[in-house]
Amino acid sequence: MKARWLLTWGLAAAMTLGGWVAFESYWRSAGYAPTVMDSFDLWSQHRARAVKAAPPLRFALLGASRIQYGISPPVFRDEAHKLGLNVDPIMLAVNGHYPLAALRDLSEDDKFVGVALVGIDSRGMDRKVWEMQAKHIQNYHHEWSPSREVHRRLLTRLQEHVIAARPDFAAVTLVKRYLDNSGPPYKEYVTFERDRAGGTDYRKSDIAAIRGARVADLKKYYPLYTPPAPEGWLNEMREVVRWVERINARGGKVVFYREPVSGEHIDLDEANFPREKYWDKLAAIMPATMIDFRDYPELNIETPDTSHIDIKDIDRHTRALVRLFREKKIF
Repeated sequence: MKARWLLTWGLAAAMTLGGWVAFESYWRSAGYAPTVMDSFDLWSQHRARAVKAAPPLRFALLGASRIQYGISPPVFRDEAHKLGLNVDPIMLAVNGHYPLAALRDLSEDDKFVGVALVGIDSRGMDRKVWEMQAKHIQNYHHEWSPSREVHRRLLTRLQEHVIAARPDFAAVTLVKRYLDNSGPPYKEYVTFERDRAGGTDYRKSDIAAIRGARVADLKKYYPLYTPPAPEGWLNEMREVVRWVERINARGGKVVFYREPVSGEHIDLDEANFPREKYWDKLAAIMPATMIDFRDYPELNIETPDTSHIDIKDIDRHTRALVRLFREKKIF
């Protein structure tokens, strides 16, 4: 009887393993690959690192997709090391979410004494979008716990190696897509690492369609969006000045970085938020380093969709930033 049970369990394990191997092989042959899936808990895991004691110097990377898909933390760390610096870059940018709520949160946390790089443009400083990352902050302060950290670390390890760990490849999701005639899961051209950094590989996409859609969206958006008057906008930013002053008073620093964009995107941005009326006015009162990519040839990097650099240029962009930060004594 015991031998029969062992045989049954052995057959069940072999069938399960065989099914998993077949599943992985099928989807990989179709061009899919494992990737870490971003989440509130993954953000919280890295937010906790930002307030650890130095050394190394904690360097919080705040922003939206242009930071998350444009800076490589390992390359950042490596380039800083070559310059004799001990730096821990921490990816806290969130795709599609402007970052001022995260900057405010760091300013209110007395344990943060590092550097905050804030990837943002003048539109992202409008008070109407300040709270875009509020849910991430709430999760960190009220939901994050040691048990959730253990779960997230294990899940990250699994997602790095297994397609089946992706939510879009769950059995229920695949069956529903089949019944709805929705076809296979969307084949992302964006991938993520355990450090939350991503990359857009435009070789895997229809770049003409992506570029056209992005420009069309902007052309629809701006006529429906009324930019704040420059005077009112600048007055609202005085509150952000106070956040920066709190970080400065603890020995930290803040850098505001207007990341590379191009083509119709920069034209539309400038038509609605002229640099001389917004960004430059803020630079005159902000006790932080203000960097606009247009002022530095090494930061004028191609953006295939007008808004994001390609994965092949991430390392070059990262190294250029680190060298510029060294020149400006940010470290």
